[in-house]
Amino acid sequence: MRFAGLTLAGALVATGPAAAQIPDLPGIAEGWESLSYPKLFWGPTDGLTVGWYVAQIRDFGYDDWGRRPEPYAGSIAVDGQLSTSGSRQLGLELRLPAMLDGWRFQVALQAERRARENYFGIGNDAVNEPDSVTDDRPHFFRADHRRLFVRGQVERRIVGPLRILGGFHIEGWRVDTLSTASMLARDLAAGVDPAITENTLDAAWRVGVVLDLRDDEVAPHRGALFQAIHGAADADVLGDVSYTRTTLSAAGYVPIGRRVTVAARVLGQRMGGSPPLGSVYLIEGSDRPAAGLGGAGSHRGLLDRRLLGPDKLLTNLDLRIDLFGIQNAARFTWFGFVDTGRVFGQGDLELTTDDMKVGAGMGLIVQIGRAGILGGSWGTGPDGLVSQFHSQWTF
Repeated sequence: MRFAGLTLAGALVATGPAAAQIPDLPGIAEGWESLSYPKLFWGPTDGLTVGWYVAQIRDFGYDDWGRRPEPYAGSIAVDGQLSTSGSRQLGLELRLPAMLDGWRFQVALQAERRARENYFGIGNDAVNEPDSVTDDRPHFFRADHRRLFVRGQVERRIVGPLRILGGFHIEGWRVDTLSTASMLARDLAAGVDPAITENTLDAAWRVGVVLDLRDDEVAPHRGALFQAIHGAADADVLGDVSYTRTTLSAAGYVPIGRRVTVAARVLGQRMGGSPPLGSVYLIEGSDRPAAGLGGAGSHRGLLDRRLLGPDKLLTNLDLRIDLFGIQNAARFTWFGFVDTGRVFGQGDLELTTDDMKVGAGMGLIVQIGRAGILGGSWGTGPDGLVSQFHSQWTF
């Protein structure tokens, strides 16, 4: 859970005219504009977190402004934060969705430590037992995650809204136990996964096909998005692990009048080979991957990374109502949601409603300009009330 009121307030100030930004940074070249804002929030897991976001944005010209689905032609961003728990993050990201006609480029480099990451065990039956958390073991369902990764992708338009993509993800990760008793320590002792506490190099490539019919990539009101992505890692070529990952997803957006949108998504992911614990977190996507099953990027009725398993099935259903909006400047959107999902053992993925974890709730998203998304959701599910902070729409 996170309480993001101060973060949201800072972003609202920072995304106004250049003179109101903190600090007032010049653009790196003609046509580029600066954007920066502080981050300040508190959560029961990481405690107080402070940080800063700084970006350079290349906007579209007058003829394309507000008429293209891409939020901007290009962006370069630096994002960092530090928490009292010891968690920290520093990332550099380059995104060029429309700088070169017919091509899209993404490169991200990030180092992070999540000192109190959720870990409830592996499998769809992993339970959250409050009685297991005591004064002697206050972080029983926590683990120490350290990640350093570089991720790149190139997309090429084939015809109309149809694109193909190719990319790579090279990551060094370590999923470690804490100093007190924990579920992860129990799984380590039981030999559940030999990669626990080990430094692991995970190097994978991916290819895919994307059919993008959305009217707006950041906050769609109509259209559809279909994705088919296949990736693989081979320890004989590079890294320490070998596996395959195939992800299929379909999302649709149907407007009802000017202010109401019904949106839905279904996603399935299957892994083969020998994926270790740190590799099963990632849920692949052409824009940005999500992590685990649970959280703002996948299932809003579950805690972050609540369910872990190599195969995943996920559905989302939203009712989105624009409460107030100034075109291309600001929009306040209320939404209600119902999310369902589950994980499977390796190779066991199937279309089913059995043992699906259901969560439902509501939230508020504030969109600033074409690309700025901040907000929160509040839902209830198997673990009771869950609060999530959003920096992008779930789908």
